[in-house]
Amino acid sequence: MRNELPADWVAVELNEVATIGPKTDVRDLPDAQLVHFVPMAAVAEDFGGMDTSQLRHFSEVRKGYTSFAEGDVLFAKITPCMENGKGGVVPTLPQKFAFGSTEFHVIRPSEAVTASWLAHFLSQPLFRRIARQNMTGSAGQLRVPTKWLASVNTPVPPLAEQTRIVAKLEELLSDLDA
Repeated sequence: MRNELPADWVAVELNEVATIGPKTDVRDLPDAQLVHFVPMAAVAEDFGGMDTSQLRHFSEVRKGYTSFAEGDVLFAKITPCMENGKGGVVPTLPQKFAFGSTEFHVIRPSEAVTASWLAHFLSQPLFRRIARQNMTGSAGQLRVPTKWLASVNTPVPPLAEQTRIVAKLEELLSDLDA
């Protein structure tokens, strides 16, 4: 991306301001507990949101799915979903727990960054082009490696500025949609 940042911003590796692939403690969750289920198809392209209304029993998603929580950022790791911008901030989850495709990177922001800031950073077409260049695997099954994502140079402004920038971006994007 760019090397020039305002004086009060810092550039750090993503794993310094977020946890990639955080674990969710579900040891005490009963099998009959309803949880949100978010397959790849429930996530809009271009970071356009996600449908978390689908529910399943915990016993159905305990194995073979990725867990995440509200406020986490989902980022599709597989081609072509990553290039199409499938991802976004996980909204409020009435059932508390959610599970979805193993083809999502789950990114949990620390107190240094907002989820919206990270989502906007990851959703940039330039970022996705660079991620595409760093995918590994065989044709048709290319994925963004966790190690690469964790080491991505990430610009971090002060929290108040993150909030201000995201609000302006969302206002401008809303105007474009209109």
